[in-house]
Amino acid sequence: MAVVWVPIEGFNKRSHMTGIGDLVRVAFKRNLNRFIFGQSSYDSEEFRYSQSSQHDNAGLYSGESCRLSAVICSHDEQCCSSRCLCRRWSTIGEQRCVRKYVAYLIGSKSLMAFGNAKVCPIADSDSSIRLIYWLDREVNENGDNRQTQQRIRSIHNNLKTFHDPHECRTSVESLTEQDRLILIVSGSLGRDILQTVHDLPQLSSVYVYCMDKKLNEEWARQYRKIKDVIVCEQNLIDRIKFDKKTLVNIDQGISFNIYTITDDPNPSIIRENESFVRSLILLKSIIRLRFDPKDREELISCLKKQFHGNKRQLRITEEFKQEYSNETALLWYIHESFLYTTLNKALNEQSIEQMLLFRLYLQDMYEQLKQNQYGSQIRVYHSQMMSFEERHDLEKSKNGYISIKTFLFANTNQNKVLESLINTQTTSDKCKILFVIDANPSVATANPFIDISRFHSFMSETIIMFMLGSIFRLKDVNRDGNIWTVQMELCGENEHNLEQVFEYMNRIHGNENRDSTIDRRAFGDIAHRIGESDVARKMYDRQLDEAPKNDPVRSDLHCSLGRVYREKKDYSRSMKCYNEALKECLRRSSSNFIELGNLYGSIAEIYLLTHNDRKSLGYYEKAVAQYQKAHAEDHEKMADFYNNMGSIYRRDKMYADALEFYKRALVIDGKHLSSNHPNIAKTHNNIAIIYYYLSRYDLALNHYRLSLAIKVQTLDPQHYSIANVYSNIGSVYEIQSDFRRAAIHYRKAADIYHVILPDGHEDLIKIDDQLKNVLNQLH
Repeated sequence: MAVVWVPIEGFNKRSHMTGIGDLVRVAFKRNLNRFIFGQSSYDSEEFRYSQSSQHDNAGLYSGESCRLSAVICSHDEQCCSSRCLCRRWSTIGEQRCVRKYVAYLIGSKSLMAFGNAKVCPIADSDSSIRLIYWLDREVNENGDNRQTQQRIRSIHNNLKTFHDPHECRTSVESLTEQDRLILIVSGSLGRDILQTVHDLPQLSSVYVYCMDKKLNEEWARQYRKIKDVIVCEQNLIDRIKFDKKTLVNIDQGISFNIYTITDDPNPSIIRENESFVRSLILLKSIIRLRFDPKDREELISCLKKQFHGNKRQLRITEEFKQEYSNETALLWYIHESFLYTTLNKALNEQSIEQMLLFRLYLQDMYEQLKQNQYGSQIRVYHSQMMSFEERHDLEKSKNGYISIKTFLFANTNQNKVLESLINTQTTSDKCKILFVIDANPSVATANPFIDISRFHSFMSETIIMFMLGSIFRLKDVNRDGNIWTVQMELCGENEHNLEQVFEYMNRIHGNENRDSTIDRRAFGDIAHRIGESDVARKMYDRQLDEAPKNDPVRSDLHCSLGRVYREKKDYSRSMKCYNEALKECLRRSSSNFIELGNLYGSIAEIYLLTHNDRKSLGYYEKAVAQYQKAHAEDHEKMADFYNNMGSIYRRDKMYADALEFYKRALVIDGKHLSSNHPNIAKTHNNIAIIYYYLSRYDLALNHYRLSLAIKVQTLDPQHYSIANVYSNIGSVYEIQSDFRRAAIHYRKAADIYHVILPDGHEDLIKIDDQLKNVLNQLH
């Protein structure tokens, strides 16, 4: 049969490509000799052509088969510049252009002459063949196995089956060191054949496909190339499918928050520490948030909107929708897909709404990491370019802590990491950082880390991935030449210096089991406590929309929304929510005295904030009456009611009544709170104000000093509330004509106000005038 090869339209020879001999060797290595020597049809993912009788000649039409459709790829000239829209550029690379160049040259005398010569495969790792061998005595006898073969071949055409271990061993040994082989093997035959072939370089990975996972896992542990022991056909197909995908760039830099151990009240350090704690609370809460099937639909919908017009990403999104399962979470992340970039962007920016969209995925990732926790202590290395400012932050935080915002990859091969860092081009605004990380799984049980090379058949090195939110202690930061080395150690929740952090997190979580799931309302409460009121409102609204009409949680949700709107100073919406909660509560029962008392108190507070003292006082009286019905006269909530009622009487200049309610509040607070609690300081301050109005200045000074002593212990030295007490004490001394002491306290107040208040603030102007007046009196 005469063979006529039709050149690809628009193809130009490239002067930079390798010689004809090398090209044809590659072609023959790829089995293209089958095209030339008479095979009448061939069809695969990599190459497609068909025999034709056009122009009265038997001919072959050749071209790369595009993954986006069944037609020949039209981007021939763009492959080597990596602009081709076909996603297989990343897995085949320039070999596509090699095949097209061979196609162009076929038919020339030089090539046909070469075609009759003996062809020796070249040793080129880029042209290595990726093969799958399946060894099982019943591989071709069992109907299920034959069906599995078909499924594997639909993904990977180079599958070869064996029922004889000797034949399989001989075939494995005949492969070159540049070839890459995945071996699927039964449990019984695996024990035998791996003793002789496991250490061969051409064997990349092994999957034990068996009936008894637990039994075979016992002997499989001694072989590092065994990636998994699999009993489910779908799991096997998933692993093979993902092995064809490109691995993500594991050299992405660390994004982190810093926690500094210091007594320095520097505002920037305080903000950094707050961000550290907030980020941890947020991540833990998202992972705990209960799954709702609608969330997955919402994620897919948002991704489709985000990738509108991007055919490649839309196709991957559809694959994700159809094929994702909790067992493939890690595979989706470490292989090239939208998840790695989209999720990391959300995590780095701490975008709560975006993170919530991915929460099912984050939960599955966390579970997979826990199930595959690395089993022993290990030292790993990570390198990156970092700004001088970030490096300085690490240096000054030595002996402090960092928490990572994203998943972190690190390599056990120090030389390779260093070589990569040394070869990285230095820029004027960045420096080279080598992270040396020690990790012990017995210490950091809450933040697992795993060896991801188990999840990629062609990854030859041990790559460790740490869970996002992992905390590391910064042991040392030093410089060697132009490389900075940061030594750090993975920490657990028993870290002594972080006890206060974890105690605070427990309070934010309501002292619940932080491994248990939470509903939207509980997540909204947590978001509310860390200042994310908009997120909290959306959580409450969503659960309220889904709650049945007779669900008792509706009253709680309306009440939570009322708090959110109150803090946003949207008092009309807040009042509406509290009234809805009151209706729900009364509809269910009129004997739930404590809940009714709280709602009456909340409504009273809104009236108080909108300066409707009469209505406010009336609702506070209703609140007190409900607590009294419940025989809870000394309940800590009563202290709040009495304090606010005292303030109403004070504004009405009914000082005796005001004093009585403030004293009741102080007694109740004393039963429930520590002696230096801020609420007790507030009540002492209120009592002092009343004594000032009653001209009982010694008692006023006494309560101001009690208030000041607590605030100095518990607040920042430059806190507004401390300055306010100094100013009040100064006023008492001034009215007693003790101008020297008045000046001392006014000056203390002024020193704080000048630091924390902007120029022109009314309190700043007032304190300066007061200080000036008493100084004039002294002269």
